[in-house]
Amino acid sequence: MACDRIGALSSTEAGAALGRGLADFADVAVVPLALGGLDLAEAIATIAAAPVHSDGAGWWVQTGDALVIGWRQEPRGWDPDADTSDLGRWVAAVAADAPELPVHLDLTGVTAIDGGAGLLAHAAEPLAGRLELAIVAGDDLVRPATGLQGVVATRGYAAGLAVGEVLAADNAMQAYADRLGAGLATAAGGGASGGAGLAVLHLGGRLLSGPQYCHFLARMEPTLAAADLVITGCTALSALDRGGPVVAAVAEWADHAQTPCVALAGGQELSRRELRTFGLEGMYAVPVDVSADALTATAVRVGRSWFAVR
Repeated sequence: MACDRIGALSSTEAGAALGRGLADFADVAVVPLALGGLDLAEAIATIAAAPVHSDGAGWWVQTGDALVIGWRQEPRGWDPDADTSDLGRWVAAVAADAPELPVHLDLTGVTAIDGGAGLLAHAAEPLAGRLELAIVAGDDLVRPATGLQGVVATRGYAAGLAVGEVLAADNAMQAYADRLGAGLATAAGGGASGGAGLAVLHLGGRLLSGPQYCHFLARMEPTLAAADLVITGCTALSALDRGGPVVAAVAEWADHAQTPCVALAGGQELSRRELRTFGLEGMYAVPVDVSADALTATAVRVGRSWFAVR
């Protein structure tokens, strides 16, 4: 079981409900997945069997092997005065309490476009030699900081800035990135999370999406290889969104392991041929407002379709 949030149920709650329905048919492993934020914090805490510590916009989880730190900024459009100093202060404070542990950052809540300058100003020293990786949106893994596809251009034009303003901001980001390291201005992932990816790359860290991080933390590779069936799910699945990044990631992992994958989701009915283009062998419909008991009942149907009762 490796699903996204389904309706009001978190990935952990939905996975547990599905697991109860399959328990009479198979040995079940539940791995919660999330893109970022508090959903990711809960998923990490479940995988690591550790509590989530939160304080306002910030949270952290100690997995045993690392300290995972997250921060959520207010949503904003183009705001040249906004920076990541609040993130930097939070990271420095949390990291100081466990100086022996490597640090992993959730940057999916960062909205400022400062290239991580505030983060470095306040937390470069406590992160030096400790920052292993950061979690960002999947689309940001290849996004550079500068250039036509860079974070400055895409955010600037989306906000309606004039071409001259965008070029000036892009040149400023280029100069800043060049000070951090040669080639960082156009490096894949440098534009992640408003350019905070630059700070991560500068400090020697790597970038992962939320689902990739959960896969890494749960050490899913051998589990997927041993599985007879992979079950994923989301609130709604359509031909346009294919269930979103979590479902797409799980389907790709199952395909790599040569294991069939089915999804539980609301949304339009899709043909088996269309589902197979998404990497799915089938889809089981659930309502958007599905309850845990209803998910369990649907999982029993899946079990009857794929396995004999033990």
